[in-house]
Amino acid sequence: MNARLSRVPPLVALIALAGALMLVPAAVAALDGNAALARTFFYWGLLSLLVASFVAIAMAGQSRRGVPTGPFPLLATIYLALPAVMALPMADSLPNMRYLDAWFEMISAFTTTGASLIELPRRVPQAIHVWRGLAGWLGGAFILAAATALLAPLRLGGYEMIRRKTTALRNAGVGAGHGMRLRVHAAVVLPAYAGLTLALWLILSIVGVPGFDALMQAMATLSTSGVLPRETLGNVGLAGEIAIFGFLCIALSRRFLPGYSARARPLHRDPELLTAALVIGLVTLFVVARHWFGAFETAEGENLPAIGRAAWGAAFTALSFLTTTGFVNQDWIASRAWSGLTPPGLVLMAVALLGGGVATTAGGIKLLRIYALGRMGRYEMMRMIYPSMVIGGNEYDRFLATSAARSAWLFAMVFALTSIVIVALLLFSGMRLEKAMIYTLGALTNTGQLVQVAGDQPLYWVLLSDTQRVVLALAMILGRLEILVLLAAILDRSRRN
Repeated sequence: MNARLSRVPPLVALIALAGALMLVPAAVAALDGNAALARTFFYWGLLSLLVASFVAIAMAGQSRRGVPTGPFPLLATIYLALPAVMALPMADSLPNMRYLDAWFEMISAFTTTGASLIELPRRVPQAIHVWRGLAGWLGGAFILAAATALLAPLRLGGYEMIRRKTTALRNAGVGAGHGMRLRVHAAVVLPAYAGLTLALWLILSIVGVPGFDALMQAMATLSTSGVLPRETLGNVGLAGEIAIFGFLCIALSRRFLPGYSARARPLHRDPELLTAALVIGLVTLFVVARHWFGAFETAEGENLPAIGRAAWGAAFTALSFLTTTGFVNQDWIASRAWSGLTPPGLVLMAVALLGGGVATTAGGIKLLRIYALGRMGRYEMMRMIYPSMVIGGNEYDRFLATSAARSAWLFAMVFALTSIVIVALLLFSGMRLEKAMIYTLGALTNTGQLVQVAGDQPLYWVLLSDTQRVVLALAMILGRLEILVLLAAILDRSRRN
């Protein structure tokens, strides 16, 4: 029985899992007294389970042989087709939402981007928000399993920055298909991922956050999707913000989750954590200094509590955008009343572009690549003074400053060229250059909330045309999969031809 189940295609298994998860918002709607909405999710969930079961039974006895392919076709199919299935109950539940809008909403959630087309979230039933949150949470779990199962063996997805020996976890399922490796790695990652989500939910509930809001915030934090039932994080209290801050740090390095088989370094020597601390510290110092200088004009420069709130708001918001979650702290917004200056949204755009840890749910360029580029730049400047200098340090430090840095530079260039292409497509669709750049970075870095804080005026995804939504949805998938995976697939196909 297990052998037959192991031959079920990953997409079919994920559709069955999505159908089972549809029963959760059905139960929420039933408890809220919304019978029509409960029936919609229940029927679509039941239909998804039945169709997936029939397909699995039909394909269970088949042995698929052929030329082995890379992971990109499988991942691209999942990111295009699974949101299309998950959009069905949402489009059927909201009368003002077309199927294309629901598909965009689900792609945004499943890629952990968090870009929403819902204009007034407070007027939408809780079951819809639960479904959006579950889609983002499932997307976070999927990319954690896919990173180690499919991308790590090919040294893609940031693993080209980690020189390490083959381990038992990465070898699990070798010789089998992609589906077997995904199942083995998901069985390792999912319990810890679900346990951390449950722990944050309980902590937030204990400190006074309502249970539904605490659940949505916990799923949005662990998946870094930022999918919430309202426009902003809201006032969760200092204790709640500290708890969210601590769990956001998980997205800075894969060492905090199972499946990290590289040689463990002390926390104070971890390249990703060091880079993150430096970035957050510099952003906090810049924002506080900027507001402090502005406060002197309003005779508020000696308001120490306001300085402390501004510092905490800057640190929290910087970490949130560094992990591409997109939470905006209330103190970040309130600092405008202290200094009279608008918070610097351009800084958050730069922070989101840097991204979080390798093989985590965060998007962006990734901290380890930034660290490697910094080391290479440092050694190149030293070589200008000492041309015969030999790079010191251990083997991994030399690897980061040479081969890994060149891989990081390649990724940065491909990322920049992809951004130019996406911006050009948006310009052809009639969008202004400034807006096109903001929307492109928000999509490629999987930080949908960036469009509301990066410019002088907030932008909204709901104002996009259908063509622009399709372009940006594809950009979200490219940002989630990392463009090097697509480049590797193209080069592999051309080599075979």
